[in-house]
Amino acid sequence: MLKTFYHDLELMNPSMTTCLSEPSITSSAQHKLNINAKQSEAVKGEQRAKQQVASQFSRAAQSYDQAARIQHFSALELAQHIEQLHLRTQESMSGHWLDLGCGTGFAVPTLLQQGAQYITGADLAHGMCLASNEKLTQRPFHAVTADAENLPFANNSFNGIYSNLMVQWSEEIRDLFDEAQRVLKPGCLFAFATLGPRTMHELKAAWQQVDPFIHVNQFSSKQQIIEQCEAFFDIEIIQQKEIVQQHESLSRLLKELKAIGATNVNSGRRPGLGGRERLRQLEKSYRDVCNSEQSLPLTYDLIWIIARKR
Repeated sequence: MLKTFYHDLELMNPSMTTCLSEPSITSSAQHKLNINAKQSEAVKGEQRAKQQVASQFSRAAQSYDQAARIQHFSALELAQHIEQLHLRTQESMSGHWLDLGCGTGFAVPTLLQQGAQYITGADLAHGMCLASNEKLTQRPFHAVTADAENLPFANNSFNGIYSNLMVQWSEEIRDLFDEAQRVLKPGCLFAFATLGPRTMHELKAAWQQVDPFIHVNQFSSKQQIIEQCEAFFDIEIIQQKEIVQQHESLSRLLKELKAIGATNVNSGRRPGLGGRERLRQLEKSYRDVCNSEQSLPLTYDLIWIIARKR
């Protein structure tokens, strides 16, 4: 059962920096060391996070389609927004499109039906690429394992980019927008869906009553995404909607999150979920937070944006 209602908010997340000190060297040399140390740690952290995201989604490739109800809803909504824009501007979908973060290729048949002639899929998770290539072997489609922040495609390669619920996993969203702008032909569309900060707020609040660790991924606000996107594109459509998905129990909720690969990748996380007692505490706090004795709600704060390369 899905309940929908609209919500529009703009929250800013504070950033954190670290500083190292070494009194035995000069301040200018130390400043350079500090910068290098920060950059090195950031690169290591980014690589670890990307590897973890890729591994999670690769493992979820076989279970993804059956569990990804919200993802499928979002994908079809994004395709409809593209179609509505084309009707309004008297354009048509054609040529070679990139499905960025293609997953199992769920959106490919819809994009082909709307007019795309060939689709290249790109996904950081190799398992997803294998699954989509196997499933769509009879379609004009091929997926490659690739990092959205460093795409292996030539400049001005694509007539459009479609990306459903992948942008929120980017470590450096500015690099992602830069790459999308680079591989798009001038005047073409970058259509993407992402998650806003109220996503899974019930689960986050419940965990906060159990322990101080970070258990729920943190997502950028709509305003933050707009500011990054507008550095490279002209935005033509923005929509935001909350979808509330109901689950019979906490175990089913957590099982579905695992099946779609949407597990925690934040620093400060606690390894694993803990034992039965911790999960019992979590379910109790979840029901207290939601004031529910029946099903457990889980919110997805969906944001759809269609932007055009200048």
